[in-house]
Amino acid sequence: MPVQDSDDQYLRVAMMVLLSLALLAGVCATAIHWLGPVHRPMDRVLPPVASALFAGLICALWLRPAWVGVITRIALCLSALALIAPAWLYTVQASLSPELRLIDTLPPISSLFAVFMAMLIIFVPGRRAYVAAAVGWVLVASPVLVYLLTHRAELWTPRGVDLAMAFGPASLMLVVLLPVQRGLAGKIRRLASERDGIEVQLHRDPLTGVHSRLFGERVLRDVLARGGTAGLVMLDLDRFKAINDTYGHPAGDGVLRAVAASCERLLRPSECIARWGGEEFLVILPDVNAAALHGIAERLRVAIAAVSVVPVAQVTASLGTAVLHPADTLDTALQRVDRALYRAKELGGDRVCTSERSEDDQLQSLGACAP
Repeated sequence: MPVQDSDDQYLRVAMMVLLSLALLAGVCATAIHWLGPVHRPMDRVLPPVASALFAGLICALWLRPAWVGVITRIALCLSALALIAPAWLYTVQASLSPELRLIDTLPPISSLFAVFMAMLIIFVPGRRAYVAAAVGWVLVASPVLVYLLTHRAELWTPRGVDLAMAFGPASLMLVVLLPVQRGLAGKIRRLASERDGIEVQLHRDPLTGVHSRLFGERVLRDVLARGGTAGLVMLDLDRFKAINDTYGHPAGDGVLRAVAASCERLLRPSECIARWGGEEFLVILPDVNAAALHGIAERLRVAIAAVSVVPVAQVTASLGTAVLHPADTLDTALQRVDRALYRAKELGGDRVCTSERSEDDQLQSLGACAP
């Protein structure tokens, strides 16, 4: 049973937030341009179209979370087009029509340009972020800056100074901060890698490679919290102390590794086997009834009996099973499966015993122990 990784979830949440903010900005821009006194065709068409596209991307990300990479690239391209189109159109119009001033016609895209540059820095990997930021600056900021530098009367107005600062020093500052952001991202990745290594050590038994008792308890609590049908198998190797005394602890360790590997091969990814202590293992099986639980336990017993570790002649195990009940807690579930295991050991080992009869599954043989 794999451990859930939160990195992809974080990326999806971040993109969902940014798309929602972009949608909100588009809706506000649509309302402002439609309710304003001056109606220009692009101002009335571009914001609602962009809003519809961003809403579609939000729906796509919600329905297909695995598409987050493709959706991110599409969102960046749409944002770029929404900034490039008005920057060039109104700059060209103001250059060709002396009666028009850019500071009067250009929509308020300077703040959105800063957000767009930040998105490039965050979402574009490696050196491509530098290229993307440079291309974005050339396509959006440079036409406005060139126009203002050639029209000094507009440059020294309050709006002109604001545009020059936003598209000049402010945007260049974002590019300068790119190496700092990359260094922080690299440090975060290293910390995440170290965290993953610590989690592996906590969740895996170092000798056998199966899950640790700590992880097994966590999985069992999750299964109990979800409810539904589930079962436990507790197995203990028969006469394991004699193996250690006769052949030595290295041989005993080899037996534990071989048994753990043999049992793990029989389980599905949704099922969990944990080393519970010494020569004892706990198997947690979600979505099984009593009959299926007993069958899995029998297959585990047969697989263990087939394990061959030189110089040990024969390896057998006693197994106890228990179907989880809605009223079960961690302690009660473990107590019942442990009692079934103890009964299997008392009857000579190499057998499966169940904690109680399951009337729902109508498996008459589960009331006794199967050799």
